[in-house]
Amino acid sequence: MNTPTFQLHPDTHIAHVELQVADLGRMTAFYSGLMGFQIIDEADGVARLSPNGQLPALLTLTEHKGARLQPQERSGLYHTAFRFTDRKTLATTFLRVVSASWPLQGASDHLVSEAIYFADPENNGIEIYRDRPREQWPRMDGTGELQMANAPLDLHKLLDEADHAAAQAGVIDAGTDIGHMHLQVSNTATAATFYHDLLGMDIIFNWPGALFLSAGGYHHHLGANTWHSQNAPRREDDMTGLRSYAYRVPDEAGWLALLQRVQSSQQVPQATERDGQPGFWLPDQDGNRVEILGPDTSVVRAAVQTLVAIAASGAPAAA
Repeated sequence: MNTPTFQLHPDTHIAHVELQVADLGRMTAFYSGLMGFQIIDEADGVARLSPNGQLPALLTLTEHKGARLQPQERSGLYHTAFRFTDRKTLATTFLRVVSASWPLQGASDHLVSEAIYFADPENNGIEIYRDRPREQWPRMDGTGELQMANAPLDLHKLLDEADHAAAQAGVIDAGTDIGHMHLQVSNTATAATFYHDLLGMDIIFNWPGALFLSAGGYHHHLGANTWHSQNAPRREDDMTGLRSYAYRVPDEAGWLALLQRVQSSQQVPQATERDGQPGFWLPDQDGNRVEILGPDTSVVRAAVQTLVAIAASGAPAAA
């Protein structure tokens, strides 16, 4: 593991993903009807969804009529990884997916987790997975470094654990969240500069063509690969795909430390708020909007208001 000088708060996690879609009706039907997320609201070409139908949203679908499907050879989203609380809840959603004869793209036992892969109707990649308990994660003798693999996953045995009644009910487990994001990047070295050197994520694995980073010793909160996107151009604004995604830093001091670090760099953070959660955003090395949400405290809100004032004045952010 490669640890940066500045470390992202260990309790940081993925809070939200927003996709730009060409057909909101079809995509909402997929994520609510097949995946089982509940619609919070839908208006003006935007649908917000979560596992329990309450804010904050976990997934936002924003329609861009006439949007072109993003080609594979662009930087942007590789997959969104929805994490389930246990094997039974994973199996239950998987049963609903296979019962609909939805095409699969793969399945693996990663030693730290069990994962199944497919895509939504606009070819945005999806992983559904469950983690094994951390104490069961295999580590290298001597170094203690984490081990992962792409071993076969027995899908028939997994389906034996499914709750058939819950699968037919069509509602995803309320504890489902986003365990990690996986991006297609143009260059893993520049991705490391942004996510490791600037944001302070630990590099867990640095493999040829792929980088895996996290906070707090997790196997990865972010995957970044160049398997189809080495030196690729960015996703264009009129294409489907990833509009933004968000990390939540739940600790006030940790969030402020990251904001100050970003302000001391050449990046200019912009104020944002997501479902009542204040924060800032900045583009990553490939132009993806990365939101950093903090706790809803007076100190965090004051810092966000300062960013608003700076933007209004046209002055650069203070270091």
